[in-house]
Amino acid sequence: MLPLFAQYSDLPALQAACLVCTRCNLSQTRRNVVFGAGDPSARLMLIGQGASQTDDRTGLPYSGPAGEYLDKALQAAGLSREEVWITNVTKCLAAKEGKDGRAELRTPRKAELDACRPWLEDELLLIRPAVIVAIGGPAAQSLINPGFNLTEQRGQWYDGPGGIPILATYQPTYLVRLSQWDRPKAVAGWHELVADLRMAAERVIGDQ
Repeated sequence: MLPLFAQYSDLPALQAACLVCTRCNLSQTRRNVVFGAGDPSARLMLIGQGASQTDDRTGLPYSGPAGEYLDKALQAAGLSREEVWITNVTKCLAAKEGKDGRAELRTPRKAELDACRPWLEDELLLIRPAVIVAIGGPAAQSLINPGFNLTEQRGQWYDGPGGIPILATYQPTYLVRLSQWDRPKAVAGWHELVADLRMAAERVIGDQ
């Protein structure tokens, strides 16, 4: 359920406040807050789980290899990054130290999700998308249902935040990794990702 009103008057004001956020401990380890990007009047919003290491460096969502994969999927679905709004449930990199000493992505903790939730709610209130696509299982669990099972429930319509129609699809990062050990399954996932994006685009047109 969304609040009745946004806390900020417009998107630039929201972004300016978000970029200096210190609501959780991720503010101590991030390089950049990764705010949403794209068309501020977009009717289609794509929401991922959180920032990648590349996003943390650039300050832009889906700016690394996963972003290139997503751009190709959008193009195959008849869309482009410039006509949608892409954002994340959490705006800062959530990472942990791996076995080799390098930073590895981790799932955001509940306190981090709760701290970031108002930023996403205001994005939704100010952009007012007609349709949402949750990218990956964790995003779907945050936006649809904590028990959401992507394997079983991908590509189906649900009521999202504020009653906005939402469907969930694969995370590009997952499909990139999958292609290294099960290429046929990754190719099938690619086609399903494109089909989901196309279905979302068609739902936008149907709701106009």
